Amino acid sequence: MVFNNMKRLIILRHAKSSWDYPELSDYERPLNSRGNKDAEMMSLKLSERLDHIDSAILSSSKRTELTYEYFQNKINFKSEFFTDELYHASSKKIISIIKDTNSDINSLMVLGHNPGLTEIVNLLTNHFLYNLPTTRIIIIKFNINSWNKISEKGDLEWIKFPKDYKL
Repeated sequence: MVFNNMKRLIILRHAKSSWDYPELSDYERPLNSRGNKDAEMMSLKLSERLDHIDSAILSSSKRTELTYEYFQNKINFKSEFFTDELYHASSKKIISIIKDTNSDINSLMVLGHNPGLTEIVNLLTNHFLYNLPTTRIIIIKFNINSWNKISEKGDLEWIKFPKDYKL
């Protein structure tokens, strides 16, 4: 088995969700119009940088599923895994999930929620975030051959969010 000595972690917070349906639980909330526009734009921007991602691990909430559809339409994902475990997961839980990823996977997207995703960026990089805004994408490179070594700090490769592209 050949291992690549670089892993790329793509962190994505779901797009802006709608509060227009009070009868829906938090888990079931869809995207609002801004969320749809931002997901469309950010998926295009990421597709200009990456044409494929080996695997995606996604929260199974409605807003993460809807956000992912935009990215899936523009980027080739070799595999995807929706899990309830990522729904409002702690950073400790998210790292545990990442560490269980097969070493053959060199690029991994994690699409989920705050505060866990903000904490992940703060733990795994030298970049401090107060808050990871909706639809913000962060790519972190690690010089490791196995995801179970993810506790080491990585290098911030790319950090963008919708306001970076709006006039």
